[in-house]
Amino acid sequence: MSASNKQTVTRAYQRIFGDLDVSAVDEFMSKDFVQHNPTIADGPEGVKQLVEMLASQGVRKQKIEFKHVVADGDTVILHTRYEMAENEWRFIDIYRVENDKLVEHWDAMMQMPDTRANNNPMF
Repeated sequence: MSASNKQTVTRAYQRIFGDLDVSAVDEFMSKDFVQHNPTIADGPEGVKQLVEMLASQGVRKQKIEFKHVVADGDTVILHTRYEMAENEWRFIDIYRVENDKLVEHWDAMMQMPDTRANNNPMF
């Protein structure tokens, strides 16, 4: 189950956030998708609005760099690199999967700072 869920989540993430493909939201997300990010509405429509906003702000399609993908049963954790508005970001996304659909999401994100307090790698 974990391997299949990893594949489902990484394919969904690339299509939705890398390819900015709004149609992939309906393909990969459940109709009652629960969103724990307080800035995005519940359900597929909230994610569609986010993708449309990213595209309208000039975020380019890109190959997502999956640095870590960890699965435990129905839960998949992604650690990724992403570029938005000429800035490099690090994301941690947690998805719960049911019946090959994303049903729940949590996240944390951080923009790469201009100056760093240490030289440790981000990944």
